[in-house]
Amino acid sequence: MGRRRKKTLRVVHRTLPSVFACPRCGLIAIRITSEQDPASQDFVFRVTCGNPNCPLHAGREMRYSTKRANIDVYNTFVDDYAKAGV
Repeated sequence: MGRRRKKTLRVVHRTLPSVFACPRCGLIAIRITSEQDPASQDFVFRVTCGNPNCPLHAGREMRYSTKRANIDVYNTFVDDYAKAGV
C-alpha cells in the first residue's frame, strides 16, 4: 500500500466582470466602452445592451471628469435607471 497524497489547495483569484446584467431585459448583456473627449478632456462612457430587442440597445452616454472603473459606471447607471422608475 502506498502513502496518501496531500490535497493541493487552489487559490481562485476573482476579477471584476466586463459584462453586466441589464436592468430592463435581465440578460447579461450590458457592455461599457470609454474614451476621452479631446475638446473637454472628459471621459465619455457609453453603456449599451447587447440585446437588440431591449430599449437600452441604443445606449446611454455618461461623462465624468476623472477616469472611473466600469463597475462604478454600471452602478451609477443602475441607480439612475431605478430612480427614473422606467
